[in-house]
Amino acid sequence: MTQRYFSNLISFIFLIMILVQSYISMAIVQEAEDYYHVGLIYYYRGDYDLAIEAFTKAIQLKPDYWEAYDGRGVAYISKGKFQEAINDFSKSIQLNPHSPKAYANRGFAYIHLDKPDDAISDFNQAIKLGMNDGRVYLGRGIAYTLKKEYQKAITDLNEAIKRDPGPYIADAYNIRGTVYFILKDFDKAIDDLTKAIKIDPNIPSAYHNLGKAYLEKKQYKQAIANFTKAIQLKPNDYKIYYDRGIAYLNISDYDKTLDDFNQVIKFKPDDADTYIARSRVYLEKNDFERALADANKAIELAPNESSSYLNRGVIYEKKGNYKQAIFDYTKAIELKSDFDKAYFNRGMLYLKLGEKEKAKSDLKKVLEVSKDPDLKASAEEILRKL
Repeated sequence: MTQRYFSNLISFIFLIMILVQSYISMAIVQEAEDYYHVGLIYYYRGDYDLAIEAFTKAIQLKPDYWEAYDGRGVAYISKGKFQEAINDFSKSIQLNPHSPKAYANRGFAYIHLDKPDDAISDFNQAIKLGMNDGRVYLGRGIAYTLKKEYQKAITDLNEAIKRDPGPYIADAYNIRGTVYFILKDFDKAIDDLTKAIKIDPNIPSAYHNLGKAYLEKKQYKQAIANFTKAIQLKPNDYKIYYDRGIAYLNISDYDKTLDDFNQVIKFKPDDADTYIARSRVYLEKNDFERALADANKAIELAPNESSSYLNRGVIYEKKGNYKQAIFDYTKAIELKSDFDKAYFNRGMLYLKLGEKEKAKSDLKKVLEVSKDPDLKASAEEILRKL
């Protein structure tokens, strides 16, 4: 056999090896893509653990498979594993820095970890790379809300609603309504929250915030109806029971108020505000001993909270223990030097005890520090008569 024959044979063998290697590589790539698509199927079925497993196998077969990192990151978000999600989105971005989707997804993960600045940076990059659907503006609007930059939040949420973030449209109205509530624009809040509920009647926070908006407008029956619906959807949220209790208190339905405050204490036995509120209900029912017990409990839980002492001072005053009442009003003022209600109550009690100069001093202090027009008007009226 000639040298040329062996040379040709070796070349042929190398060619076969290259073809086999190429076939194997193509098979591996195809297998990786198969696992990726299986992962998507599991994800959309809600089987997040199986989705993560499938995406992981795709990555093991094809370590530069940025789409699989992105898919696994989304599945991690659905499992509440936000740091793991961020790690995967970061890897996806490293492999393909021109994918806006990975930036947007990482932005949402940062929101869950209460890192709004990082989220905003990612949403900005997603928009810069050409992602202009409503979802990215919704995410940035949420981030601005977390930063309490409410006007920027509204601008982005307006844009999100305009561009229609698909299945998240109800969330956009809900969040914008919440921002309007924070800004005390209760009519706009009610309008947005009502729209959110019409689109998706299963958002407990929308009913809760709608109830709070009606509570601020003193429309107590509407407030109670919405709080009740929120409780049906989220029965273990003590804050909703507290707010409904306040609504019942405003219509003097003391028994239902107590039921709700008792429920709050069952869920959160260390909530000083609820003990203060419940003590006021007992006071309205002339149950001074229970009122005082709750007031003492509130002070035990929050010894530096001025309103706790104001509340107990009112109870002592109604019980006729004026010395202790003055002590508590004074303590409230020590903790909060501009506490107008404490000055007013102490001034009125001094007046009752015939100590006019002390009463004048306290009522003048009300005029100096108070921003409550009704309280100031009362203080002015009494001072004119002294």
